[in-house]
Amino acid sequence: MRVGMAEQGIPGAAVLIMDHGRVILSRGYGMADVATRRPVDPGQTLWPFASITKVVTATALMQLVERGGIALHNDVNRYLKVARVPAVPGPAVAAWHLLTHTDALDELPGRQAASPTAMEPLGKFLRTRLVRIGPPGQVTRYGSYGIALAGVLIEDVSGVPYAEYLRRELFVPLGMRHSTIDGPSGAHGTLATPYEGTKEGVRVARREWYHTTPTSSLVSTVEDMGRFMALHLGAGQRAGREAVLTPATIHDMAAQHATIHPAIPGWGYGWQQNDANGRHIVEHGGDIGGFASLMTLLPEERFGIVVVHHLEGSGLRFALKQAVLDRLYPDRRPPARPGPAAGDLGRYAGTYLANNYCRSCRGGAENAERFTVTVQADGSLDLWDRRWREIGPLLFTSENGRQRIGFMRDSAGTVVAVSAGAWRVLERASR
Repeated sequence: MRVGMAEQGIPGAAVLIMDHGRVILSRGYGMADVATRRPVDPGQTLWPFASITKVVTATALMQLVERGGIALHNDVNRYLKVARVPAVPGPAVAAWHLLTHTDALDELPGRQAASPTAMEPLGKFLRTRLVRIGPPGQVTRYGSYGIALAGVLIEDVSGVPYAEYLRRELFVPLGMRHSTIDGPSGAHGTLATPYEGTKEGVRVARREWYHTTPTSSLVSTVEDMGRFMALHLGAGQRAGREAVLTPATIHDMAAQHATIHPAIPGWGYGWQQNDANGRHIVEHGGDIGGFASLMTLLPEERFGIVVVHHLEGSGLRFALKQAVLDRLYPDRRPPARPGPAAGDLGRYAGTYLANNYCRSCRGGAENAERFTVTVQADGSLDLWDRRWREIGPLLFTSENGRQRIGFMRDSAGTVVAVSAGAWRVLERASR
């Protein structure tokens, strides 16, 4: 941590590591505020955990499923009152689509609010912004509107505002005393100050607020996040855990329910799937103005790590996660061995787009990040400046045998998408 923070100019960070229900490390590094030199305290310093909020929202929704308020495979319009998904011919959008990012709701811009006072009520904000772009349940597209709608489901089924539901049904029973949505009033003395990097060092960044609070607005400490992590690792007081979720539901959330290719990690309910070092991993990261975070769990080993630090987009959290995994759970898998290419590799070639762009927006596809898959003379594919060799139907490995990508075909047999796991999905734009 100290080396990475120094190299990247990160002012402050906090880390908590849990093993079989026991906190084995809870530590603050550096400063929560540079001007006052206020140190990071893992039990007191508040951080925005950005998109990790999505897992908290998924947990709350699964609690209502467990209590019989919602059925995972029913049309969500059966429960919604304030905002409704437009009805179109074909399959209806269900709660499980929202939790696996297969809802096929467009990723419209405009979620960020200018200030806390400018934030609209969640249902009102979504009422005119639920745009369907295809049938649900087919392609995973990491986005915000499905999970935001899950927040409206929580409100409409429980009759309680989203933030208050989380307080009553998750934070209080789990002992997460410092956790709120968008931060408690009067808490500025414990909030970490947001920073962005400059050539000269760091400067204070503008704090961000979002209308879509269920996707982005959790504020907490790493020790509170450790209590949430303990729930999903089956640790902590049994009575308190099972008042929130039963072990069967926790296990179901961590299982894979959607993916581009069956050999590529996809999505559980709220959780991103990963198989780094040959382990079953569920995790979620978060990025928001001034901050970056990551929560990683190994459910079978009952091991977890949560890290948060300054500087949005910084990769220190991923480097730390990998270093911890390499030390405690080294990769003992033999490298994948590619065979000769089967069939015409040209069927994979073409231009692909990062698939979280707005499709109904004018010029949406033109503004999407573009990638090219090309066939090389040595019988490999080139993507992301790497060579990939075929090891199975629609499945390729990197030259070192450690990374994989998987392609998806539509009902006509045409290759339409490729994934390196979870949110790293590209959809084909042209051949």
